[in-house]
Amino acid sequence: MKGFSQTHFQINEISCKNIVLKNIIAAIIFIAASFWEFLYLELFFNKAITDFPTDIIIKNVVLIMLVNLMLVSILHSMRAAFLISSVFMLAAGIVNFFIISFRGYGIVYMDFYAIKTAATVAGRYSYSITPGFVAACFTGAAGVLTSFYMPHMQKGSYFKKETLIASFSGILVSVLFIAWINFDATFFKGVSSITWDHNIGISDYGYLLYFTANAGRAEVSRPEGYSVERADKILSAYAKDEKEEAVENGSNIKNGVKPNIIMIMNESFSDLRVLGSFNTDTDVMGFYDSLNENTIKGYVQSSVYGGYTSNSEFEFLTGCSKVFLPGNPYLQYMDGYLPSIISNIKSQEGYDEAVAIHPYNPSGYNRNRVYPLLGFDRFLSADDFEEPVFVRDYISDWSDYHKIEELYEQKKEGSRLCVFNVTMQNHNPYSNTSYKFKDNVHITSFASTLQAEQYLSLMKMSDKALEQLITYFKNVSEPVIILLFGDHQPHLPDLFYKDVMGKEPLQFTREDTMLKHKVPFLIWANYDIPGIFIENASINYLSSIFLDAAGLEMSDFNRYLLGLYKKLPAISAAGSYDSEGKLHENTEKDNLYAKLMEEYEIVQYNYLFDNENRLDEHFTITR
Repeated sequence: MKGFSQTHFQINEISCKNIVLKNIIAAIIFIAASFWEFLYLELFFNKAITDFPTDIIIKNVVLIMLVNLMLVSILHSMRAAFLISSVFMLAAGIVNFFIISFRGYGIVYMDFYAIKTAATVAGRYSYSITPGFVAACFTGAAGVLTSFYMPHMQKGSYFKKETLIASFSGILVSVLFIAWINFDATFFKGVSSITWDHNIGISDYGYLLYFTANAGRAEVSRPEGYSVERADKILSAYAKDEKEEAVENGSNIKNGVKPNIIMIMNESFSDLRVLGSFNTDTDVMGFYDSLNENTIKGYVQSSVYGGYTSNSEFEFLTGCSKVFLPGNPYLQYMDGYLPSIISNIKSQEGYDEAVAIHPYNPSGYNRNRVYPLLGFDRFLSADDFEEPVFVRDYISDWSDYHKIEELYEQKKEGSRLCVFNVTMQNHNPYSNTSYKFKDNVHITSFASTLQAEQYLSLMKMSDKALEQLITYFKNVSEPVIILLFGDHQPHLPDLFYKDVMGKEPLQFTREDTMLKHKVPFLIWANYDIPGIFIENASINYLSSIFLDAAGLEMSDFNRYLLGLYKKLPAISAAGSYDSEGKLHENTEKDNLYAKLMEEYEIVQYNYLFDNENRLDEHFTITR
């Protein structure tokens, strides 16, 4: 009996050792497979494992392990868990590769709010397969195949006591870890603030770590120190009585008659000369450059680059800044009426109707839902253009501007035109080889890419269309004032930036990156206005600058923005400049810049989010 007990003990000891060994092997496989998923996902971003410091590798792998632990805990099978996660990682890598090819950076959290809009243009791009992409696909496919050889749940073991305990433990660990990274900044320290260039953020921190960190910034929190009383105090300092307002504005209006208003945000309209010197065989912006008389022009900072047109649109129409808004306002924050430059213009005598024009799909970025909330009475989309001229796959600026002229000719006698137009002609991609330009632009300073020269050819067409529009309105009898600005610069191949700036985008300093957010604007009138050149402003100020130039009444908020503009001439999500030209981080604390930004955030929060207590008397024209 003694021998039997000893033998039984030895068998149990061997059995325990086998279980421990089995678990150790399973843990090693678990960690190795998660690491492999990180490796091939980064290959799609043209990043090798050796490009990252150890702590960044660990954090990315830990995030992958967290997902896999949750899957294993639910499915009780490493085979099923890793089959799902490896297929997902492979698919995510492939999709990101193609997104990067036309936009310059991968998918970020806010893209999920704009899937429908992105899908309508994605099919218009041409893609090229690179050796790196092929290598990433093979590496990912190897990960998927390996999943089939991993341990899996034995039949009938799902509800065993020890299995359920292990499952509960895995889920508990996952939930506690998620709670920790949400409430403690340690894990994402130094990562979540990288928003001024998604490409650099993804490259420096790895895709999953950067994506997850920025997803945590998608909600807008109540600013520290916010109160309705404080917002009221800030804006009340800019209140004026009606008599004072009338005297101030009357001096800028031709013969006491308010002008017809035309506001144009031109797709990807930019002056690439701000990046550096290069020569072309013909003028690209010859007409724009020639405008000086009755013209205010210069440059504004855009919060976006290469895409997200609606963010620039939102900044212009509302006077808000993307600095305080991590997502896409049209898709996330617009759920009711919002005072805007449009509603304020309409409140003034003569402006009976406000029309929005965008010669593309009306549902893009929810415009057909958002525009009425901002005060527009009509929205003309691609469906409202009869036999337009197309440039590549998009309605041309010429046809777009001709529609504005039609609206002017059709308006009621005695009324004033109020139009906001978002063009489409210059939308990327810039690799259409089937369209034949009449006036091709070629770069002569260096051997350039198709994309750069096609973009410059499009800009030349925009310049010609602008000339036609201004020539038309020079010859009308009523006063007309036109604003035109670009929403963002185009995304062009890295080689173009290397040729012009001497370095590729991943090597850019913050000052270099700010140049990629610089776009031109002009305000032209067919009557006398002072000629001014503005070197540095930003899109959130542009509507107030325009209202001032047009001599129209302004809200307290508009006057507040003009006051802030004198102290901080340019504010954008990429960075901000003070009146001395110093570039500031948007996260600075305990200085004058931080105080001004704090006040701006408080005012903006009241305007956008505190619906029950919004100080409409400060955001609207009161009579």
